[in-house]
Amino acid sequence: MKRWIILDRDGTIIKDKNYLHDPNGAELTEGAADGLRMLAGMGYSFVVLTNQSGIGRGYFTEDEMNAVHLRVDEMLACSGVRVSGWFHCPHRPDEGCSCRKPELGLVRRAQEELGFSDADVAFVMGDKKSDLEMAEALGAPSVLLMTGYGAEEYAKGARGTLNCGNLRDAAKAIAEFEDGAARASFSRDLREHAEVVSAMRSLEAQAGAAASVIISSLRGGGRLFVCGNGGSAADAQHIAAELSGRYLAEREPLDAAALSCNSSALTAIGNDYGFDKIFSRQLEAHGRAGDALLAISTSGNSANVLEAVRAAKKMGIRTIALTGGDGGALAREAGLCVCVPSSATPRIQEMHILFGHALCGIVEKTLCR
Repeated sequence: MKRWIILDRDGTIIKDKNYLHDPNGAELTEGAADGLRMLAGMGYSFVVLTNQSGIGRGYFTEDEMNAVHLRVDEMLACSGVRVSGWFHCPHRPDEGCSCRKPELGLVRRAQEELGFSDADVAFVMGDKKSDLEMAEALGAPSVLLMTGYGAEEYAKGARGTLNCGNLRDAAKAIAEFEDGAARASFSRDLREHAEVVSAMRSLEAQAGAAASVIISSLRGGGRLFVCGNGGSAADAQHIAAELSGRYLAEREPLDAAALSCNSSALTAIGNDYGFDKIFSRQLEAHGRAGDALLAISTSGNSANVLEAVRAAKKMGIRTIALTGGDGGALAREAGLCVCVPSSATPRIQEMHILFGHALCGIVEKTLCR
């Protein structure tokens, strides 16, 4: 998804020269080329929205305005900067149109042509209060630049989310803004992770019970099957690999297999019987009474995982579900359901591999003394 910056023209990208219509008079504001180059390097795309009432007043034509825009494009291209689109309002302020900023008509035209939404707008930058008001209407952060009328607007009390001397300063401030947001997001994830880890202590009994099911099966010559979708498929393969390979101790391999590894089986069964059968059909082929199934589903409602549990029960295979929240349908179907005490998908998935590692450690220590 692209991140878009909406830019004003006069006083923002180019110096404000009253009703500019001669391309030879176009002059970039201080720091404009450097700032836009820095922002482009950060992954932003640019669209310019500008009020050009000089057209409505008869001072110049749209062709003359377009010639100015072409000249600015050429100057910016020398710095490796590309503006994706230029959109203008040609009306006088007294005409009451829906496209003169801070109205959103120009935004809607740009969105339709360039294919972005309000949520894709990262910042609105300009030197006037109307730019700030448009940003507020979009629910986007704003940058008030002190070039053009910016210093005058600031003195009157106008404030953007960021208030910067010029586009170069704005790019630096946005880089710091993004870095701060990234740090805050990471800290929040760590805090939430630690809180759920602490809450996982309530699952000590379930960990012991789940390990006992797996140990009993492997001691009796059975196998452990593991299944899940997406990230849970990766966890299934991870857990199976720790047991069939080595977790911490040097030992004999333990018979564990993930049901998500055989792409030919998955695609053939999915094509012939439907996606809901991709695990249960393999289990019916390879499983035997006395085996164990570890079924992983973040929601507890994955249809193909449920089908595997139901098939296992009919075959005399003991079942363990690893879920989150209230456990979903798996809580009612599995012989033992371990529910991570969280409703946040990332935290649930993080705890799944933590719990999986704990199971591997218990199983390994018990069977390989």
